[in-house]
Amino acid sequence: MNADELNRRYAAGERDFSFVNLRGVNLSEVNLQGAIFWGADLSRANLTAANFKQAHLSSANLAGAMLWRADLTQATLHKANLSRSILIKANLSEVDLSEALLVKADLRLAYLTRTKLTKAKLKGADLRYAEVRLVDISGADLSQTILNGANLSEENLLAN
Repeated sequence: MNADELNRRYAAGERDFSFVNLRGVNLSEVNLQGAIFWGADLSRANLTAANFKQAHLSSANLAGAMLWRADLTQATLHKANLSRSILIKANLSEVDLSEALLVKADLRLAYLTRTKLTKAKLKGADLRYAEVRLVDISGADLSQTILNGANLSEENLLAN
C-alpha cells in the first residue's frame, strides 16, 4: 500500500489497517487519528508530525521510523518495535508502551506524561531533556539509557 491509497481509504472512513505493509512510506503530517495498525509494518517510514492520537499500533514494526514531532497521545503501542526510531519532540502522553522495544530509540525532548513503559526495553535509548511525568517503569530495562537533562524526579517515576 502507498501513502495515497492509505489517505484515500482513511478519508473514506476506513480505520482498520492491520498487517498492512507501509515499510519506508512517506506519511509525514498525515492524520491517522484512531486508526488501527495492529501488526503493521511501518519500519523506516517517515511519520514526521503525523497525528496518531488514540491509534492502535500494538505489535506494529516501527523500527527505524522517523516520528519527529509525531502526536501519539493516548495511542496503544503494546509490544511494538520502535528500536532505532527517531521520536524527537514526539508527544507520548498517556501512551501504552508496555513490553515495547525502544532499543537505541531517540526520545530527546519527547513528552512522556502518564506513559506506561511496563516491561519495555529501552536499552541504549536517548531520553536527553525529555519531559517525564508520572511514568510507569515497572520492570523496564533502562540499562545504558542516556538520561542527561531529563526531568526524572522521584515522584515522576512509578515503579511497583
